[in-house]
Amino acid sequence: MVTNSEAAHTSGRADTGHGPGRNRPPTVSLCIPAYQAERHLQTTLDSVLAQTFTDLEIVIVDNNSSDGTREILEKLHDNRIRIIRNKTTVPMVDNFNLAIRESRGRYVKLICADDTIEPDCIATQVAVLEADDNVALVSVRTDFIDDEGALLRPARGLRGIVGRNSGRTVVRRIVRSGSNPIGPPVAGMFRRVDFDRCGGFRGELLFPMELDLWSRLVRKGDFFGVPRTLASFRIGSESTTALTSARSQLAQQLEFTSRLVHDPEWQVPLSDRILGRINAYDMQMRRSLLFALSALRASRRRRALGSEKGRERPG
Repeated sequence: MVTNSEAAHTSGRADTGHGPGRNRPPTVSLCIPAYQAERHLQTTLDSVLAQTFTDLEIVIVDNNSSDGTREILEKLHDNRIRIIRNKTTVPMVDNFNLAIRESRGRYVKLICADDTIEPDCIATQVAVLEADDNVALVSVRTDFIDDEGALLRPARGLRGIVGRNSGRTVVRRIVRSGSNPIGPPVAGMFRRVDFDRCGGFRGELLFPMELDLWSRLVRKGDFFGVPRTLASFRIGSESTTALTSARSQLAQQLEFTSRLVHDPEWQVPLSDRILGRINAYDMQMRRSLLFALSALRASRRRRALGSEKGRERPG
């Protein structure tokens, strides 16, 4: 069946389970924006389809990919999956918002098309949101992996914000850390109603885009950090972050932090501001090293593969 998305002028094949037995909205929407995603998309989908929590839908928005993304999606046969295809390639922030706008679940999780989640990730996060209506955002720890899925850094995130915390506590931790202690998109889960109320993703500062969303969500309620590693974030050598210069990343992080500092709602003390600025430079260096390591590993694998192919050629 074919569906149209008016907001983004998209069309696509969709088998959503909206027929018999699927008339009510699912509890959870897993939203996967995809662009040129053929390399890792199947791995991401396998992790999503392996969830122990089954009352969910999977909304995939193909952002007019020209690689093998379409072929991978055409092979999917699961009535929980909806596929939307953009007629033209839209900016990343628009594709993220479109994926969530098309969702029907009470709770939403956005998963980039090269990240993965553990089988009990969704069940764990849903349990937190179901238990307390005053929690607006729940996050888990995340492994950082390279292009091939090898571990770069384990169990990242949630330093100082494990368990339930107020929005002000979380924002102070963001400022003080000079980074993103909550985690990448794959780490979080939130209520669809809160996403709509706070305006969704904003692309003015692309690098801290998810952190900007997290900071607005915690205006709507408390934060809960689950001290378990239930997701993996891929440090891809050709990802948007990898292709953004370190200077630009740092400038955007500092600008975002400045906006939090000058927001009277958060009342960030001077000590946090000073420490945060120092930490921002340190964290940028660490981040650059991680992406450099991922790129180095990818280069070594390409050379090794090239050598193997060379040896296989007949003399």
